[in-house]
Amino acid sequence: MLKKLLLPLAFLVLSVSCCGYTIDFGDWIATPTSRPTEPPGPTAPSGPPPPPAELTGFDWQDRSPFAANLVAGWQPVLDQLPGISFYNLSLVLGEDLRQVNGLEEIYYTNRENAALDRVWLGLFPELLGGQIAIGEVRVDDRAVTPEHSLGMLAIPLEPALPAGQAVVLHIEFQVSIPAQGGNFYYGIFGYNRGILSLAHAYPTVLVYNAEGWNNEIPDDDGDPLFSDTSLYLVTVNAPASLVLVASGREIERSLEGDRQRAVYANGPARDFYLAASPDFTLRSQTVGDVTVRSYYLPGEEIGGEQALDYAAESIRLFSARYGSYPYSEFDVVPIVTTAGGVEYPGLTAINADMYTGHDPYLEVVIAHEVGHQWFYNLVGNDTQDEPYLDESLTQFVTCQYFADRYGRSGAEACWDDLQSNWDYADDPESPIGLSVDDYSGWDYVSIIYGKGAFFFDALRERMGEAVFDAFLRDYAAAYAWEIGDTAALKRLAETHCNCDLTGLFEQWVYP
Repeated sequence: MLKKLLLPLAFLVLSVSCCGYTIDFGDWIATPTSRPTEPPGPTAPSGPPPPPAELTGFDWQDRSPFAANLVAGWQPVLDQLPGISFYNLSLVLGEDLRQVNGLEEIYYTNRENAALDRVWLGLFPELLGGQIAIGEVRVDDRAVTPEHSLGMLAIPLEPALPAGQAVVLHIEFQVSIPAQGGNFYYGIFGYNRGILSLAHAYPTVLVYNAEGWNNEIPDDDGDPLFSDTSLYLVTVNAPASLVLVASGREIERSLEGDRQRAVYANGPARDFYLAASPDFTLRSQTVGDVTVRSYYLPGEEIGGEQALDYAAESIRLFSARYGSYPYSEFDVVPIVTTAGGVEYPGLTAINADMYTGHDPYLEVVIAHEVGHQWFYNLVGNDTQDEPYLDESLTQFVTCQYFADRYGRSGAEACWDDLQSNWDYADDPESPIGLSVDDYSGWDYVSIIYGKGAFFFDALRERMGEAVFDAFLRDYAAAYAWEIGDTAALKRLAETHCNCDLTGLFEQWVYP
């Protein structure tokens, strides 16, 4: 879930005075990265191997541990998601934070209309500059031999798994973490300057839909993960000196010698993410039933306080517009990345270089990443084939944040900035509904992060503001924990406005 690096260009940089201080908006431009063609070479560990991974015991049918992760109004959803995958995951971090011993069991239910003869999983460390070695694999306690290709693992099911039936997948694995991220997917996976960013570090079940298994290598300009909603019970064993920041709610903690053990209940969610550093300091505040926590490094107190304010206000404003934020916690944490920020369930990782206390882009990035809690995590979408459904829409809600917080001047500055992004496109007439791979040069960023937001503005104008606001709130509710697509978006919008929007979609979206 990589995000965009903010690079000042020769374009107009807009400033608007709001509420006693100045907000500057710069252009969102991504730095392309290289797609690996084969697994990276071995990395030499600098410390002893991690202890073996051990799973936390529980009942597959018991969803009660996840209630603490949800605010009261969302807790009933735990009884309304039949058949979602359930991960029991153990990650043991080495002393040098370059090695992870992993073990997972996945309770996987075939929710499709046909029997499945295999389950495909993504091995993202191989695509993010690291390595993953697969050990023993079992299906319902029966050893099997999986098919392993770059970034992918196919586990055979013999006999084929009928629709509605479930199996338990047991996977043992070891992960090598790159010492310096940045060459693959914006460096979201790596150990840099004393900060660990453990993105997509475990074998992850891929989406099966009308196209079949979505097991293609993702384009390196777009977000790599396309996933269904799942439940994650995650045990983390790590050096006691680390401050751990993870998706989900910590439900257990213990200390034994120089090691700590924490258990996180994360879900419903589309991913699990962990950041860690011995130097993180914490500030927090509450927004309704939500605890917002901002982590920062020594000497960056001003940036940490600003990040806390921006995140808390984003949670408040977006909850009012799009439905309540589902989780009881939201975390903001700095990492080393060439992106501006990266969204994860219940958490956003922000470029550590933006914590100077003087970075004008910090508020823009945090508002954008918080918006993804509704449009990426709550409502999922195919991030490779229809990236506008999360990125363009989240750009729109970012400008809505500035309108709601700062009024007309804030909104105008945001929209002018997006226009400058669009102006940078090689082909400004490109539709916004293309896949990541179909855009060339800078057009993925210019169209998806510039032009795409204007489509939602045009849709608001066509539907009328009050009807559009009700539609977008209903979209977040109707497709909560599911996967939306263009057809669903158009159908629901037409229901709300009682109008035909085909012409508008043909003008902006369709290839």
